[in-house]
Amino acid sequence: MDIVLAIRKLCEGETGFRDLFDKAKTYDRLCSLVDDETDAKLFAKLFYGKARGALLELINDAYNWEAHGAKVTQLLMADGLDVFTAKRALVAFYRAFGFPGYREMDESKISTVSDDLGGGFTVEYEGEVENGKEYGVGVRTSYSHGKWCYYDECVWINGVMNGYFSGKDMEFGMFELHKTGFVVNDREVGRTKCVCGEDDYYDDGTKFSVK
Repeated sequence: MDIVLAIRKLCEGETGFRDLFDKAKTYDRLCSLVDDETDAKLFAKLFYGKARGALLELINDAYNWEAHGAKVTQLLMADGLDVFTAKRALVAFYRAFGFPGYREMDESKISTVSDDLGGGFTVEYEGEVENGKEYGVGVRTSYSHGKWCYYDECVWINGVMNGYFSGKDMEFGMFELHKTGFVVNDREVGRTKCVCGEDDYYDDGTKFSVK
């Protein structure tokens, strides 16, 4: 299995994303999933090595992911990787969680999923689908009584958002609020960049942390 698909597979379940940072819970299973053992070793450097803290900073300040990514690369190199393999490790993370420029879709998996939530609210998803659920890169749009009210572009794993997201909400039926950040199990973590009209600010939420 490709490393990106393997990482997403590990994220299934309520604690899946958090467990990525727990070697005892993750590493052996990852090794059994990936086709290339080298990819598993790069994953270990990224999630368990010197770059771990910087990767958490990237997750908690995803809007500034490129600056944090440069720090992660430097720390991976300090942990024994050359620049090429350091970047390869980080690119796997970017691809797995849908960072800008790294969102790749498998055309054969693209489909739609619709849901009527009741009370006039409906949700329509278009993107990668697996076993009838949102699974991979896609866009979910919500409607209230037929009128657009918000959308999210992200990575879904078994119908749950995990990764870099960009979204847009309709505020008070008048203003569009653009949001960019990181989501773990459908919940925004760390700092979310918000833009409403000419105003922009950060919304500081609960930081994602691991022991």
